[in-house]
Amino acid sequence: MRSASAPELPRYEYARLRLLPQLVMFGLSLLFGWRRSFAGDGAHLMRANPFPRRVEGLENLPADDRFVLLMNHFDRPGLHPYHCAMMVSFFLRQARPAAPEVRWTFTSELHGRRIGPFPIPLSLIRWTFRRIARVYDLVVMPRREELVMGRAAALRSLLRALEEAPVGITPEARGSGRLVEPPRGSGLFLLALARRGVPFLPVAVWEEGTTLVFRFGPPFRLSVPEGLPREEADRLARERVMTAIGLLLPPDWWGEYAEAIARARAAPEAERG
Repeated sequence: MRSASAPELPRYEYARLRLLPQLVMFGLSLLFGWRRSFAGDGAHLMRANPFPRRVEGLENLPADDRFVLLMNHFDRPGLHPYHCAMMVSFFLRQARPAAPEVRWTFTSELHGRRIGPFPIPLSLIRWTFRRIARVYDLVVMPRREELVMGRAAALRSLLRALEEAPVGITPEARGSGRLVEPPRGSGLFLLALARRGVPFLPVAVWEEGTTLVFRFGPPFRLSVPEGLPREEADRLARERVMTAIGLLLPPDWWGEYAEAIARARAAPEAERG
């Protein structure tokens, strides 16, 4: 919690008067299913919200357009993971204008949302999220009750997307930015992507005061020893992914992976890969 003397953190808002033409076009796109650029709308978001930002490590982008981007789930009032994903997409387009845009994963629904005192019907949320996914060419990642069949379909979609473009994932799917354990099964999901031979690019997002920091780390290959039980392979894959992100973060943001990240930092560089 911030002290009384701490600076007020900026709110990244899309609903600003200067974005009225884009908001109108977004509404029409949502209604008619017209495609929009996630990176392009990220540029609009940043122009309308010119707060302090710092970007590091873009030289680490893989040479190939096919990679899996992994970002921590940064979330606080006024700044949410989709804001961060839009900005990351814009930074990548700036660095490589001719490359295809990242195809991000996107949850199928959110529970308990309200407009003032009134709850938003879950059916409306699901419809809206499906339309947003269509407009931005996102891959829908089902919630827990749909894991078996839905995640298999999402994996197939991501594997198809990887043939042409990078894909973006926030493995934790929850949290405030300080690292938390991803859902069980997500390690096996990521290992299935890794079997395509693509590198994984970690990206860490955090705030230093009122400055929003994005740090791109060196790409790595995700693997676990052969013959492990599924549960252990899943746990180890999750730990390796979150450790790779955590090595880019200041220690205050290491969260549940503090011990694993400290061990990795202490290990010789040759052992980290």
